[in-house]
Amino acid sequence: MSSALPPFISVQPVTIDKIVAIVNNGIITQTHLDRRVKLLAERLSAQNMAPPPERLLRRRVLNQMIMERLELQYAKRIGIRVTAAEVAAAEATLAHRNHMSVAQFEHALATEGFTPHAFHRRLERELIIRDLIERRISRGVTVSKTSVERFMAEERAAAGSRYKVSEITLSVPGTAGQAERARILARGRQIAAHIAAGESFGQAAIAHSDDQHALEGGQLGWRAADHLRPIFVHALTGMRVGEVRVLAGHDAVYLLKLDNRKKGKPQPATLQVRLQEILLQPSAAAPASILPEKLKHLKARIERGEKFSVVARAYSEAASAMEGGKTDWLTVTSLPPALEQAAQSLPVGKLGGPYAMGQGQMIIRVLDRRLRHGLTRATAERLLRMRKGSALYVRWLQTLRDDAYIRYIHHD
Repeated sequence: MSSALPPFISVQPVTIDKIVAIVNNGIITQTHLDRRVKLLAERLSAQNMAPPPERLLRRRVLNQMIMERLELQYAKRIGIRVTAAEVAAAEATLAHRNHMSVAQFEHALATEGFTPHAFHRRLERELIIRDLIERRISRGVTVSKTSVERFMAEERAAAGSRYKVSEITLSVPGTAGQAERARILARGRQIAAHIAAGESFGQAAIAHSDDQHALEGGQLGWRAADHLRPIFVHALTGMRVGEVRVLAGHDAVYLLKLDNRKKGKPQPATLQVRLQEILLQPSAAAPASILPEKLKHLKARIERGEKFSVVARAYSEAASAMEGGKTDWLTVTSLPPALEQAAQSLPVGKLGGPYAMGQGQMIIRVLDRRLRHGLTRATAERLLRMRKGSALYVRWLQTLRDDAYIRYIHHD
């Protein structure tokens, strides 16, 4: 029997990723957190903004990641999905609003430290949140006729002006009394005083803001008046570039900074359509593969003489079903790519589809088209509902967090 020792076996060390937080049935790892902190530090550097102390930065990033997980988990639970095509369409719309091609838009983002992948992830989350706000809150929000008219007047007065702004949001709890509101307002004024004394607005945003843009230094980028809060539009008309104002809203105290402005240009007319739609979503009883055939069958029934509105009320899963499938006026460029093309080319009164809509399928009829300058009343009302819904969403999100299982795991 040989007494020779076995050859030496080289064993490579294996790094086991650490868990830093548990969010319901999901986890956040040290590697994921480190990557997000590194990307954020690089982005702040690209914007010539000194990052805050690392401990504060890591805590803020981790808290943001936890809230993202809660939002995405809830969205998945209620069936919200965002496709790559929808993200691409949203990016194209943003590029168009900034009078750029998509390539030029991505180049501009790169100068601010955003990679296309990072920006697409951010855009995907914003689309999910917008859908969450619409489904969870905004449909139950009402806005007054006076507020709609004031909003439209302010948008007309802005005459296409664009503003580059940054904000710090200090949320006011729904149960806050006068004393607590006064305390939050005083805190906002104190932060403004520190900024006036030389503290970076971006660092103050990272340290204090409750807004989703806090970790970008509060920067919202270039926005048209109709994509800003009405309280901001009212203030911006009288602000100087570089000025910071403290604004007291009903649901928050805001610190608003005007970074730059561009005078309005004559805006091209936008093509709008009114549609009648029937949307089917996949389910256990009706998988996605059979939806096109079901819609073709419904389409044939309408073509044989059944009323579209009757079929829509019976079968459609769109929000418009109770209105017989009829939508408000929609801006064509805001539609998903398949619908955008159909909305432009389909003859009025003719049925079209099925078209893919995320996980679902849709047939449509174009009821009317028009060219419009500026906001329509329906668009202004929808934007105001979304603004009001966004404030309520922040409160609902805190409830979601209170009800969640969240555990921080500290490593020595």
